[in-house]
Amino acid sequence: MKCPRCETELPGKIRTSRICWRCQQRFALEPKYTRGLHDLRLRRTVERLGDSGQVLLTVQQLRWAHHERGQPSPRPRKDPPGRPSEPRFEGVGMLAFCLGMGTGLVAVAYLLVTRLPAAIILAAVAGFFGVALLGAMAKDACRLLLRKRTMARWKLAERQWQLRRELLRRQEDAWTTPLDNRPEWTDAEFRSKVLNPWALVYGGLPDGVVEDAAVRPSASVGPPVLAVLCPDRAVTAFLHANTFAVRYRAVIVGSVAELPDDLPVVVLHDASPQGLLLVREARAARPAVPVVDAGLSPRTAVAAGERAVQLYEHQEREPLEELLARLPGLSEGERLWLAKGLWSPLVAVPPKRLLTMAERAAERALHGNVGFLSWPVPEVPR
Repeated sequence: MKCPRCETELPGKIRTSRICWRCQQRFALEPKYTRGLHDLRLRRTVERLGDSGQVLLTVQQLRWAHHERGQPSPRPRKDPPGRPSEPRFEGVGMLAFCLGMGTGLVAVAYLLVTRLPAAIILAAVAGFFGVALLGAMAKDACRLLLRKRTMARWKLAERQWQLRRELLRRQEDAWTTPLDNRPEWTDAEFRSKVLNPWALVYGGLPDGVVEDAAVRPSASVGPPVLAVLCPDRAVTAFLHANTFAVRYRAVIVGSVAELPDDLPVVVLHDASPQGLLLVREARAARPAVPVVDAGLSPRTAVAAGERAVQLYEHQEREPLEELLARLPGLSEGERLWLAKGLWSPLVAVPPKRLLTMAERAAERALHGNVGFLSWPVPEVPR
């Protein structure tokens, strides 16, 4: 990495104290402990997402910007433990060989002791191996005599294991196929490893980033003329931080029950079955006003592929299929994507594009003069 102040190249061996050897200035982030994230990279991310200071970011948007992209891979199915091994039985030829060799070695040991007293060591060795062969032969001979009983016990144990395996398969088939849990920045981890060291060195958050909880809801001048329905608090904080509510005289709510009765509605939601259902609920609750769906669609997330944040939720397959059946109009690709338990969060959309989506939806809801040929589709997240 390079020093964020003098841009001197800093090899890993000399970064132990987080102080540049040339300018003697401290830097905040050590890439070895922050998954490759360093000061310059974080600054470039904030500058790129914030459009060079034109758009304010929230802490949660900055965290999601470093989340792994793409669809997680499926986990291989595992068999239940404790499968019994099939018993092996030695043949008659092997038993005869052990009997002959063991008897011969015992006889040789006896002759050595009686005829050649000086060869007691050789006699002991021969006697030991002879007794060992006879013991192994006796054990295998007993197993061979009890072969039917041993096989019956093994078949019973194998059958019980197969039943446990079949039960496990049925339980797995009742749920969505499990996918790998990829490493991600949790809120606590991102704060402890990135934001707190940054604040110690630079005295606060990166320029252009605001704390979600510190953003106060902005009130429009005059009575509101637009309602925005968004259950994600990080997205609503982002809209308030960028004066969306003031510029469009909008009231931003988190549930359908909070929607005003007579205002046009813009719905912002995740690419998930619950997000799509939220649009239907809003239209059913306010049939007399226009309701514009400006959320992230599964089609957009599927089209983005490896560029979109795709998360997995392990859930029962039957209730999920019933929920998808209540959402007509989905393409086959969208339905298959959602049926895997996948979804994509709206907060992971690049902030500038997210703000553009909300502004264009507000224009359509207020003025209704955007034709279907010029109506913008929500942009694919990077």
